[in-house]
Amino acid sequence: MSSATSFEPIAIIGMSCEFAGGIHTPTDLWQALEESRDLGSEIPAERTDLLSYCADMLNRDNGEFKRKLIQRGYFLPTSVLDTFDASYFNLSDGEAVTIDPGHRLLMMKFVHLIEDAGYTLEKMRGSRTSVHIGQFSNDHAMGSLRLKPEHRARFHAPHILLYNASARLSYHFDLHGSNLSLDSACSTGLQAIHLGVQGLRTGEADMAVCGSVNTVMTPEQIYHYSMIGASSTDGRSRAFSIDANGYAKGEGLGLVLLKRLSDAERDGDKIYCILHDVLSNHDGSEGKSGYVVPAAAGQARLLGEIYARTQYDRNHIFYVEAHGTGTQVGDPTEANTIGEFFQRSPFDPPLLIGSVKSNIGHTEGTSGIAALIKVILCMKHRAIPPNMHFKAYNPKIEADRFNLHVVQTMTAFPPLHIDDEKEHPVAIGISSFGIGGNNAHAIVEEYHPKVRSIHTNGHVNEELLQQHGLFIFSTKSSDSLYKQVVSFNEWLKQIEPQDDERSFLARISQQLLLKRTISHEHLAIFVSANRAELQQQLDLFLQKQSTPGLLVTRRVSSNCPRICFVFSGQGPQWWAMGRELYSSEPIFRQWIQRINEEFIKINGGEFNLVNEMIEKTEKESRVNDTNIAQPALFAVQVGLAAVLVSWHIFPSAIVSHSAGEQAAAFISGRVSLNEAVRIVYNRSRLQHRNTRQ
Repeated sequence: MSSATSFEPIAIIGMSCEFAGGIHTPTDLWQALEESRDLGSEIPAERTDLLSYCADMLNRDNGEFKRKLIQRGYFLPTSVLDTFDASYFNLSDGEAVTIDPGHRLLMMKFVHLIEDAGYTLEKMRGSRTSVHIGQFSNDHAMGSLRLKPEHRARFHAPHILLYNASARLSYHFDLHGSNLSLDSACSTGLQAIHLGVQGLRTGEADMAVCGSVNTVMTPEQIYHYSMIGASSTDGRSRAFSIDANGYAKGEGLGLVLLKRLSDAERDGDKIYCILHDVLSNHDGSEGKSGYVVPAAAGQARLLGEIYARTQYDRNHIFYVEAHGTGTQVGDPTEANTIGEFFQRSPFDPPLLIGSVKSNIGHTEGTSGIAALIKVILCMKHRAIPPNMHFKAYNPKIEADRFNLHVVQTMTAFPPLHIDDEKEHPVAIGISSFGIGGNNAHAIVEEYHPKVRSIHTNGHVNEELLQQHGLFIFSTKSSDSLYKQVVSFNEWLKQIEPQDDERSFLARISQQLLLKRTISHEHLAIFVSANRAELQQQLDLFLQKQSTPGLLVTRRVSSNCPRICFVFSGQGPQWWAMGRELYSSEPIFRQWIQRINEEFIKINGGEFNLVNEMIEKTEKESRVNDTNIAQPALFAVQVGLAAVLVSWHIFPSAIVSHSAGEQAAAFISGRVSLNEAVRIVYNRSRLQHRNTRQ
């Protein structure tokens, strides 16, 4: 488990989604945002017959009741909710039909989430991954409770409850972290993120799956929200606009995968962007004229607290992805609170604001996740797409006073700002508010990978230039191997890496090696020095030609080999051992440093292992002195074992000889690190003294 500081940045390493208008992936969503497509539709007739449900009331008040009813919104295709491969999840058809359609969709989209992050389901099994899923609608439960007893299946009762939203993911995919389903109304999605971040920072989990789902399956929900008067009867969210007439009801699902930034960098994960912080609060009753009415005081308190506690400069916020539902009360309250807090003068660049609800409707409990996924895509493409359905500012919004600007055209990010030799990446704020007064805000930053220089002290590092990447593809058949390489080849030709080529290839190599299944029978292995060479090797493989650096092979047996770790005694040490691993492998480096700290605690300044192993020249080295050789061999062998284990290479047996026994005892769990270091230190010191005598 990694140590986590109180405000350690959190990396977003994967995402998946499903929204109205045939939006099945984040790529689909970006295209719709880029093209300003309105994804709304009439209420699907096969989903719910609202008019029949309200038939006896339609002519009330001279037809005023009927005019209030929602006629249009943003709905998922019914086929998306009905299509489900029960056998894939080891479910019977009878059991699957009792499961909330939203929960079934969560299970399917979880698979896409893990694939997007570059992992496999088998790599996730048994992991310390927490799950935090929100759900606002309870339509499936309401519909199930209306069934006559003879039509209810055995498992109907447990399958219709909220806890299943997250519990099913942990169960079906064997995730061992904390698990919580939640509902805080429209802020639910961002609250799920808040919980996931907290768990990562306290060390309760190593990864967190966070998200939410919203579906409309019964007429009751549409009827009740029509009566509140907050919903748009024509089904369009006109955020911040003078003609806003309420929010457009929407369905959708969003999932993200979170990980501590230090762990994500260590593991070579694809990092979309960084969650600098997330915070939530409640309005209480301060400044509220009613329970369902938003309060500026609560929103202002939240903004003040999150930027103060992280000492984050609010001037670095380029854009705010607002809650922006399109209501006559909520929009001015939020916009003016944002303006009052960020205080952009007429001499500053305007503070940009917008809301994804203008594109995909208000997905209620999923809206915070939808906003986050939009922001992730903005970070990826370094641009803010236009807000739809905006004519002019609601007159209650003091846009000129606060220098606010609703984004109406595709707006590029500013270049990276640097002052005092410190980078200031573009930052975006996200707000999400629940109808009961439950508020959440997140600060999201661009991620700029650390570039490993090929220059050392002004000279080219030849070792780095000569390093090759290993790219392994493994499938169950030769046909699927060919298809997998075709897919990768097409992706490689299109992708524009955000970091330098060497770091990009190293990350891809690591993902293929550590996060994909490489134990299948058919393998293609590419060893390449650069992208051009890899591309050439891929093309020749697809043409079924051989080339240096390409190995196509087939395992004799699919059984995993039994591996033995052998720990040697004193003798094979040399002055530069471990230096390349120390330079290139973070895990090896961390273990050398940790072991060095343990030796320093007890050796009274006799030696510094890092200095002896890494910094001294051959002439200066004391590595052949017994009191240095044995600690160095212990450190190298423990560090190397840690690297192998991080690659999921585990020993079936361990053997050792002489001075290697302490490393073997520690790796096998027979002694603690502190005990092993003390044994090595005293053993080597006594042997060294006797040798000198």
